Amino acid sequence: MNELNFFKQNGYLIKENLISQKNISKINKIVNEIVLKEKQKNKKNTLNKTQSYDNYHFVYNSNSLKNREILRLNNPQNRHKIFYDLSRNKKIISIAKKLLGGSVRFHLGKLNFKLPNKKKGSEIGWHQDWAFYPHTNDDLITVGIYLDDCFEKNGPLKIIKNSHKKKLYNHHNKENFFIGKIDLKKNKIGINKSVSITGTAGTVVFFHCRSVHGSGHNHMDSSRPLILFGYRACDAWPLINDGNPHPEVDLENYDKNIIVGKKSIKPRLTKVPTIIPLPKKKHYVSIYELQKNKH
Repeated sequence: MNELNFFKQNGYLIKENLISQKNISKINKIVNEIVLKEKQKNKKNTLNKTQSYDNYHFVYNSNSLKNREILRLNNPQNRHKIFYDLSRNKKIISIAKKLLGGSVRFHLGKLNFKLPNKKKGSEIGWHQDWAFYPHTNDDLITVGIYLDDCFEKNGPLKIIKNSHKKKLYNHHNKENFFIGKIDLKKNKIGINKSVSITGTAGTVVFFHCRSVHGSGHNHMDSSRPLILFGYRACDAWPLINDGNPHPEVDLENYDKNIIVGKKSIKPRLTKVPTIIPLPKKKHYVSIYELQKNKH
């Protein structure tokens, strides 16, 4: 089965060793420098900043300075050339182009650290990315790049096969606030049928924006970093501003994010299930905070 057919059928695609070990080592060196620098800064004013348009910021597992650990760095590509170059990597983009139907616009970037179990806070509840940023069509993918070997033990990404063709689940709680996760008791989604996306450093996974996915705790002693990049077809236009390059905020910048394709203000509208991710109790800076809200 070819890559496109596999993706269409299952909602994901794994490419082992797509990024060279040499490149992975360079990236990890920069990641270590960024973390060290941030830990040395350790200033109070970096706590839970709201999303600015540039949107480069750290997300922590705690508000206390004493035990604070970095869960995530949002949009590292905005400040560091190595991540920008990776987000435009030819091998990644050529596959994205196939999966998105011929055009590619960069959407967002995240560097997740997947802290070890004793530093809890990096578990991700079951969700669909589509719930966070509905568009005029669902030609959107998320691309995960493993910077470290990923096993069952260190909390791999898990995807439910074929879930991208099924329903859009409600990601709101009983009070109807958007909390960014699916109520498993209410929705029988068969998480026992999920596939663990394990692989060596340099492995890249591509998955559909409507694929149901999540990840458990990391039971090993060290972090398991993962870079996530989002891409969309050029004619998939956002229905709501999710704090990432958005046409109403800065059209010029939005168009600068086109990697393959032409500028156009004609969105393609398809019949896709949509629930607007509002209201939120407050402005959350991350999925981690958002999902802490109980059903």
